[in-house]
Amino acid sequence: MSIDYVSGEYLDEANRRMVRFFGICLGILVFAYALLSFRLFLERGAFGAADLLPMSARALLGVAALVVLLNPGWLARRLDREVELMGKLFEDGFANAGTRERIRLILLVTMVSLLLELVMIRWLASVFPVFSFFKNFTLLACFLGLGAGYAVAEKQPCAPALVLPMLALFVAVITLLRYDLGAGNGLFTALPMHEQATVGVPTEGPSWIELLQQGGPVYMLLAMSFVLCACICYPVGQLCGKLLHSADALKAYGLNLVGSIVGVLVLCAMSLFWLPPVVWFTAVGGILLFFVLSRDTRLPLGVASFCLLLTVLSWPVQPEIQRIYSPYQLLERMAKSDGLMNLLSGGAYYQKVFNLSESNRGHEPEEDRYVRAYYEFPFNFKKKPERVAIVGAGSGNDVAAALRMGASHVDAIEIDPAIADLGKHYHPEHPYDDPRVTLRINDARNFFRTAQQQYDLIIYGVLDSHTALSHASNLRVDSYVYTREGITEAFKLLKPDGVMSVAFALPNESLGFKLSHILQDIPGAGKPLAVRVRYDASTTTAFITQKGGNIAMPETGGLAAIGFTDVSAHFAHPYPAASVPTDDWPFFYMIERTYPVSYMISLGMVLVLSYMFVRKTIGLRGTVERGYLPFFFLGAGFMLVETKAITELGLHLGGTWLVIAATIILVLVMAFLANLLVRGKVFQQTGLAYFGLLVSLLVGYFYARNHGLVVLGSPLASLALSCVLLTLPLFFSGIVFSSLIGRSDVNISTALAYNLMGALFGGLMEYNSMYFGFAFLYLLAIGFYLLAWMLSWNTAAVWTWRRLGLLGEGSAP
Repeated sequence: MSIDYVSGEYLDEANRRMVRFFGICLGILVFAYALLSFRLFLERGAFGAADLLPMSARALLGVAALVVLLNPGWLARRLDREVELMGKLFEDGFANAGTRERIRLILLVTMVSLLLELVMIRWLASVFPVFSFFKNFTLLACFLGLGAGYAVAEKQPCAPALVLPMLALFVAVITLLRYDLGAGNGLFTALPMHEQATVGVPTEGPSWIELLQQGGPVYMLLAMSFVLCACICYPVGQLCGKLLHSADALKAYGLNLVGSIVGVLVLCAMSLFWLPPVVWFTAVGGILLFFVLSRDTRLPLGVASFCLLLTVLSWPVQPEIQRIYSPYQLLERMAKSDGLMNLLSGGAYYQKVFNLSESNRGHEPEEDRYVRAYYEFPFNFKKKPERVAIVGAGSGNDVAAALRMGASHVDAIEIDPAIADLGKHYHPEHPYDDPRVTLRINDARNFFRTAQQQYDLIIYGVLDSHTALSHASNLRVDSYVYTREGITEAFKLLKPDGVMSVAFALPNESLGFKLSHILQDIPGAGKPLAVRVRYDASTTTAFITQKGGNIAMPETGGLAAIGFTDVSAHFAHPYPAASVPTDDWPFFYMIERTYPVSYMISLGMVLVLSYMFVRKTIGLRGTVERGYLPFFFLGAGFMLVETKAITELGLHLGGTWLVIAATIILVLVMAFLANLLVRGKVFQQTGLAYFGLLVSLLVGYFYARNHGLVVLGSPLASLALSCVLLTLPLFFSGIVFSSLIGRSDVNISTALAYNLMGALFGGLMEYNSMYFGFAFLYLLAIGFYLLAWMLSWNTAAVWTWRRLGLLGEGSAP
C-alpha cells in the first residue's frame, strides 16, 4: 500500500466518523433553516391557527438539529452500530460475488459516480444561483469524496447503502431552504464576489465588510454543501476502488473510462429532452438500488430513502409556476399582472414579454410605451433594414420589434432552445412564426464566425448569463460574446454603412467602459454613441456604432422626454486596456483585472474543509509515499488541460451544451485510446510520452497566445488544428498514466485517489486564469507535469534515457 494513513482501529471507525461529520453539517443547515423560518414568522406580524402546525414542525427540526450540534455523540450512538452493520453486510455479499459480476459493476458504478457528480452540479445550480457562479465547488467536493473513498477502498468496510439516505436528506434540506419560508429572505441570493458583477446585483462601491456580511449566509451554504456532497460521494469512491481490484489494473482503468463516458452520454440524453431532476436522480438512485444493493439486507432503507428523494423532487412546491429544465438552466414561467409571460432563471428575474403590436400603439400603458421606445430605439439609426441579426433573441421581444420596424429578414440567434420554444408558444405577437424570421439555436460567437451574409443592423439584447459555461471553468455562457475579438467578428459582417447596437443593464459602470472601448477600437468603426435607455434598470445603456462613420443621438424630443440620455462623453474616458476582455481573458463581468481575492477566500474555505474531511476519513497519521506523487500532479495537470480544452472548443465551436458534453467525452475517449495502446504494448515508453506531452503543451501555449498569427485557409482547418493541439496533451498524459498504473507495484485505487486529489488541486489552480488568462493554464500544467516526470524519474525516465544511450547502466539521473 502507498500510505499507512492510520491504524486499523481508526479505519474501522472511518465510516462512522464520516456519518457524524455529515450529521453535523446537515444539522447546521437545518438549524439555520429553523431560525430563519422563525424570524420571518415573527416579521409577518399576523398569523393564524393554520400557521401553528408548520411552525411546530420547523421548531422540532430546529431542536433536533441543535441537539445534534451540541451533543454529536447522541446521534452517533444510535447510528454507529447501524453503519458498522451496513459495511459488514456489504462486505460479506461482495466476497461471494463472481468476477464477471464485479466487472459488470465496475461499468455501472463508475457510470453512477460521474452521473451523480454531474447531476448534483446541475441541480444545485438550478436551486441556488450562487452555485451557477461557483459551479466547480460541487465538482471539487465530488473529487474530494471520491478520492478519499478510493484511498481507503481496501482498508475499511465499504457501505454504499449510505449513499441514498444521505442524498435524500441533503436534497430535502436544500429544497426546504430554497422553497419554504427561507425562499423570500434574500440571504442566500447574495453573491459574495467583490471582483465580479452580475445583472440585478449592484456592485458600485461596496466595502469588503459589507460584502462579507451579505455573503456570510452564502459562504455557510457553500461550505456545508461542499462537505455534504463529499460525504455522499465517499461511499461511491470506496466501492469503485474496491471493484477496480477485480481485474487487471489496465483493464479495470479502461472499464472505468468506458463507464464514465456512458455516464456523460446518459446525462446528455436527459438534457436533450429537458427532463427534470426527478428523472436525473431516478437514474442514479435506480442503478444503485437495483444493481448495487439488490442483495443487501438493508434494501428496505434504500427503498425508503429513494422514495423520499423522489417525493421531495416531484413535490409541487410552487404549483403556479411552470418549471422547464433546459440544458443550461432552470427556467420558471409565471404570469405578469397583464397575464403575459414572465421568466425567472433559478428564482431570479430573467425575461418578460410585451404585446407591442401595431394595433396597441398609442393605447398601451405608460410603462409599455417606454418599453416600445427601448426596443425600437436601434431602428432610429437604420430605417427599414433589409437584414437584421439579433443576438440573444430570447422569447422574441427584439424580433417582434424588428418586424414592426419593417425588417425584410431577421436572423434570431438564441442559445437556449427552451427559451425560444417558450417564445414561440407564449409571445402575443408570435414573431417566430413570421416567414421573415430564421431562428438559429446557436452560440452567437459561433454563428458570426460561420455566417456568410452581411447585415444592415446587428442588435445585442441584454444577454447577462445566469449559468456557467461548464462545471470545470468559471466562464459564463456569454463570456466569449463580449470579448474584443468576438464583437469585432460580428462588426465585420455589417454592410458598409451598417449599425451595431449593444445594450446592457450595467451592474457596474466598468462594464460600460469595456463595451465602449471595444467598439471605439474596432477598425473602421465610427465614434460610439452611449445612451441611457433605463430598460429594466436605471443603468441599462445602449452602445451604438456605425461602420464607416460617426453616429449621433436622434434629434427627436420624444426620446429625451422619456428619459433617454446621451452619456457618450462619460464612457469615452480612458480605461485600462488590461481590463478589456479578450479571448484569452474573457472575464467581461470582472470589474477590473485583479487577482480574485474573494474567490480565494472561498478556496481557502475549501482547503480547510478538505483537510477536515481527509482527517475524518483517510486520516493524516502516516507519511506520503513518493511513488504515488506523480499521480497527484498528473491529476492536477490533466484538470487544467481539460479546462483549457473546454474553453478553447467553446470558443471555436460555440459554448453550447452539446459542445461542452462532446469535449468531456473527447477527453475521456483520448484517455481510453491511450489505455488501449498501453494495454496492447504498442506504446510503453513513458519518458518519450512525457517529452511529447511537454512539447505539445508548449505548442498549445504559443497557439493560444497567438491565434491571430496562425491564420489558415478556412475556419474548418483552424478548428482541426485546435482539436489536434487540444487532444495531443490529453493523449500523451493518458499514455503516462496508463503506463504507471500498469506497474506491478502500483495499487490502482490508491493511484486514482492521488489522481483525484490532484484534480481537486488543479481545480483550485484554475482560478488563476481570472487574473493571468487561460493560456496561463498551459504553463501551470507544464509545471505540474514536470513535477510528475521528476518524481517518477527512477521508475520511468531511466529506462528511456538508457535506451537512447544518454544514461549508462548503473547510473542514476
